[in-house]
Amino acid sequence: MDVKKIIAKSKKYIHGDLLGEHNSKIIGDGYDFAKIRPYEYGEHIRRVDPFATAKSGELFLRTFYESREINIEVVALMSATLHFGSKVLKQTALATLAYDIGISSLKNSDRFGLSLFSNNLNYRLNGTKKEGKILDGIEKILNFKTLKSVVNYDNLHHYLISGINKRSYVFLIGDFFDIPKLKGVGKKHEVIVIKLRDRFELNPQPIGKVGVIDPLTLKKDTFIFNSNFVETYKKDLKLHDLKLKEYLKGCGIRMIEWKI
Repeated sequence: MDVKKIIAKSKKYIHGDLLGEHNSKIIGDGYDFAKIRPYEYGEHIRRVDPFATAKSGELFLRTFYESREINIEVVALMSATLHFGSKVLKQTALATLAYDIGISSLKNSDRFGLSLFSNNLNYRLNGTKKEGKILDGIEKILNFKTLKSVVNYDNLHHYLISGINKRSYVFLIGDFFDIPKLKGVGKKHEVIVIKLRDRFELNPQPIGKVGVIDPLTLKKDTFIFNSNFVETYKKDLKLHDLKLKEYLKGCGIRMIEWKI
C-alpha cells in the first residue's frame, strides 16, 4: 500500500471537528471540570460553586483543566517481525496508524512528532502542524528496511527520557514480541502502547508443513503446523502477552491491542 491509498482509507474515518480539544492535567482556565476545593484568599470569585458553598457554609471553588496545545509523539518500533502479514504487512498497518494519529492531531490543532526506532533512532520528525511533513514521515515508515532490524530497548528507554524533551502523549507502536524497558518513562510522558498483531499470529491454524524465512536472520526453515504445534505456540504467546500486560501496568502505561 502506498501513501495515497493510506490517505484514501483514513480520511473517510477522520472528519469533523474534535470536541473537548486541548485538555491537559494542568489546572487553569479551561472548560473541563477538574475538582471542587476550598476557596483561598485572593482568588477570583467567579469560580465559586454555589451548591458546595451552600451545603458546607464555606466558600468552595470549581477548578478546571487548562486548555492548551498538546504534543503528540508516535514512536514506531521498526523490528524485523513487522515484515509479516496474512492480508497486509504489519509495517503498512503501522504506517496507517501513524497517519491516522497524525491527522487527528492536526484536526485538534496539536503538534505531531514521529520517530522511527530500531537499534537506534533512524528518523525524527520534529513537532509539526503540516500534513505534508506527516506524509514524508509515513513514506519513511513504508520504505524502511525492516529485515534484520532489532529494537534496542536500552537505547529506546534513553531516547524516550532524554530525546523527547517536552512532556508528550507518546504512542509507542510495535508488535512487542519482546518485553520493552519502560520503567520511569510514564513519569515524564503519558505513554500508550499499541500492540500491533496479525490475526494469523494470534490464531494460527494447523495447515501442515510450511516453509518459513526468519526475518531477523533470513535463514530458511520448515515447520509443521499441526494441532500440537499450534496449541503450544498459542500457550506460549498467551503467557508472553500476560507478562507484557503486567509489566506495562506496573509502569503505569496503558496498552491498546490492534489486530489486522
